[in-house]
Amino acid sequence: MIKTAGRLGFAWTLTWIVISIDVLWLLLAGWSVSGRGIAVLTLAIMVFRAPLAIGRYRSDLRIRVTARAAVLLIVFMASAATLSYLVTSTNAPLVDAPLAAWDRALGFDWLALHGWLQSHPPAQTTLHIAYQSGLIQLAFVILFLGFSARPAQLDEFMRLFIVATVLTILMSGPFPAAGAWKHHALAGPFDLSSLSHFELLRDGRMRDIPLRDMQGLISIPSLHTVMAVLLVYAMRGTGILLSVFIVVNVAMLVSIPVDGGHYLVDVIAGAAMAFGLIALERRQSTRPHAVANTTLPTTLKEVNR
Repeated sequence: MIKTAGRLGFAWTLTWIVISIDVLWLLLAGWSVSGRGIAVLTLAIMVFRAPLAIGRYRSDLRIRVTARAAVLLIVFMASAATLSYLVTSTNAPLVDAPLAAWDRALGFDWLALHGWLQSHPPAQTTLHIAYQSGLIQLAFVILFLGFSARPAQLDEFMRLFIVATVLTILMSGPFPAAGAWKHHALAGPFDLSSLSHFELLRDGRMRDIPLRDMQGLISIPSLHTVMAVLLVYAMRGTGILLSVFIVVNVAMLVSIPVDGGHYLVDVIAGAAMAFGLIALERRQSTRPHAVANTTLPTTLKEVNR
C-alpha cells in the first residue's frame, strides 16, 4: 500500500512538472487562459475534494481513493491539454506526407475505408459511438476500480495514462501532423470543425487557452489508441466487464482512422507505446521491492486486490 501510494506520487510529480511548464510558457509568451474555464476546473476539483473534508468519508478507502484519482485526472487533463496547445503553436514542419506514404506502403487506403463507412450507415454510427465513448470509459474505470477497492490497479492505470499522454504530447512537438481529414480534404467532404484550432495555433492567430472547449490536436502517436489499450488492461480480472471493454475498445480502434482523422501508422504507434509502457510497468512490479509486499498483513493485501 505504501509503495503504491509512493508510485502514484510520481503521477502527481509529473502533473506538477507539466503545470509548471504551462505556467512559465503562458507567462513568458503572453498567452491567456479563459476565466470561465478556470472557474469550471476549480469547481470540478472542489466537488471531488468535498467528501474528503468529512471524517467518515475520508477514512473510507473506496471514497478516498476514488476522489483523489478523480482530482488527479481533472488537474492532469487540463494541464496536458494546455501543453498540447502550446506545443502545437511552435509550428514545426508537418509530417503528413510521410505518414500518408507509410499508410500506402502498408496497403491501407484511408479514402476507401471512409467511402465504405459512408455507404454503410449502421457501421459508421456504431464506430462513431465507440470512438466518442473514450471519456465515458475513462470516468467509469476510475469510479469502478475505486469503489470496488482496487487501489493498486487504479494507481497503475493512472500512472500509465499520465505517462503515455505526456509522451504523446512531447512527440507531437517535432512531428506534428494535420491528420488524415485535412490531408485528404481535397478528395472528399469532411467535417474539420473539431480541428479548427490547429491552424489558428500554428499561424499565431490563437493566443488563448479555451479550457472548456479543448480539441484533440495530436496525430502521431494516437492517444485514443493508447487509451483503448490501457482501458482494457485496467479492467483485467473483472469478468464480464472485461469482455464488454474488449468489444467496445476493439470497435474504438477500428473507428480511430476515420472518426479521429488518423493515419494507420498513428494507430500502430499508439498501440506500440501502450504495450511498451505496460511491459515496463510489469517489469518494474517484478523487481525486488515487490517481494517485500508479500510480508504485509493479510488484511492490507486484501485491500490492494
